[in-house]
Amino acid sequence: MPHMSSWYRPDPLTRDLIHLINARRHDHGDSELAIEVLQALLEQDREHDVLTVLAALDEEMAEWLFDLLAEAACSVLIESDHDDEPAYAIFGAIELPLQANLAAPLGLKIHPEKTAELLRECLHVPPGTVVTVEPRLLTDTTLDFLTLQQLHEHLSCMAGSQRRQPITARLHPPVESTAFLLFELIGASDSSLPESIPDKEREALLQGLVAQCPEIALAPNMLEVPVYAAYGMFDAQNAVRLHRLADETAAVWHDLDPPVRSRAIVHLHTQCGNGVYMPVWTDLFDPDLPEDHGPIWTSPDVWVFTADLPIEWPGEMLTNRLLAEGCTRFENHIVEAPEN
Repeated sequence: MPHMSSWYRPDPLTRDLIHLINARRHDHGDSELAIEVLQALLEQDREHDVLTVLAALDEEMAEWLFDLLAEAACSVLIESDHDDEPAYAIFGAIELPLQANLAAPLGLKIHPEKTAELLRECLHVPPGTVVTVEPRLLTDTTLDFLTLQQLHEHLSCMAGSQRRQPITARLHPPVESTAFLLFELIGASDSSLPESIPDKEREALLQGLVAQCPEIALAPNMLEVPVYAAYGMFDAQNAVRLHRLADETAAVWHDLDPPVRSRAIVHLHTQCGNGVYMPVWTDLFDPDLPEDHGPIWTSPDVWVFTADLPIEWPGEMLTNRLLAEGCTRFENHIVEAPEN
């Protein structure tokens, strides 16, 4: 029997997270308490601990925790000396279509005051809520460098009336034709964002932004509804990671001897049935080798967030890229979790 001192005892926050998950399993979860615990974990720079838990949960539980994690990172209760209605600071994002051929270096500058007024009108922001806007649109590769902790710290500073600092110092070229408008609502009466933008307001918002920033494409059907900035960050990281996986796979395929390259089959492996945070990886197989030889190359795992994503999406994105490289032999393998 192991000695007591060698037992691992979870720290209080980990225990709180376990209790919250168990409570949710028994249908008496407390969302407000869960957000407090998740915010405490983010403030301690323990985002990775939460993502590890997310990867282990079943889909329903993982989606519940994923949504709370996004809310915890991107909404803060503003402290007040009065016993009035609660007021929140919210960090939101809107995904925008970009022109196909962007000039370098990137501009993506927008007028903060004009854009704040545009958002106020088009999102029907209630009076008394302050709207502030990041002065540049951010690309997916720029958001890839951010963390939930940084989003949370940025919003906490805004909620505490501290001087605005841009959330990132440098823009990186995008891998996909999208950019993200990041904005804050300070003093909102609840911690949620509008769930839709009517067509008329959608057109007006896009036209108002294109007038300020000609790098945006005028495509209202591609304008996404506002989401927590965390969702924008996860979307961006998915795009960047899968493009890098495609780059790496294509580069190895190009380096093969021509006869092997002509035979090689790319297998894309997608883990599913195990929550909303999952690994994706590729193998290169040579069918002329014996079955027990295994792949001639395997990529590292890339972790992607699949909340609101069809399971085929990573395969579609990767195979389109490989087809463009001249690679035409590939298979998608959905790796089922044991309980599925």
